[in-house]
Amino acid sequence: MGNQILLAKRLIKDGTNLWKVMSPNNHHIPWENAVYEIEEQFMKIASCCSRSLSPQDLNLLRRIAGCQEYLTQENFEKLWCWLYPVAFIISRDWINPIWNSTSPKWIEGFITKEEAESSLQGPTGFQEPGTFILRFPTSRSWPHPDAGNLVVSYVGNDYKLHHRLLSMHHVYGSGDNRVDVKPLQDMLLAEPELSRLGRIIRSH
Repeated sequence: MGNQILLAKRLIKDGTNLWKVMSPNNHHIPWENAVYEIEEQFMKIASCCSRSLSPQDLNLLRRIAGCQEYLTQENFEKLWCWLYPVAFIISRDWINPIWNSTSPKWIEGFITKEEAESSLQGPTGFQEPGTFILRFPTSRSWPHPDAGNLVVSYVGNDYKLHHRLLSMHHVYGSGDNRVDVKPLQDMLLAEPELSRLGRIIRSH
């Protein structure tokens, strides 16, 4: 609970400050100008220096914000309430290394449930049972208690698609100093229904 209160305070404070920096007059601003500031803040909060946001990640953020060419304060708040909890989770010791890992790429980035499903189905039908993809669900924004948590989408032994929420606070508790837990990737591969990392196949 303490973590949730801390996250809420920081989310509001950092979001208010960032909007003031981007729009001193509180007017809408071009999306293309805003993305640089948003990405810089994301990387700072997430404590990631090696992995920036891809064009696909930024497209998804734009869709979450619900904006076109211009970003209003309302659009920004929608985006921020989704992005901040994600960045906060990525900054934790037990997930930061797998976010920064690009070979293999454990967390594909910001993708929709539909993109995950179409990739697991693939052009020639379902991939092998046990193939999975890690994603941040686009439907979970602050103050939802699941905001920032990962979902594992996978092909089951029944050749059906399954989606399972990984509650990070439940798995790891609220602290970073747990030395008795396995890395997240080892915990995932130890699950009987998860055996191999999938790849995102984009249609464009």
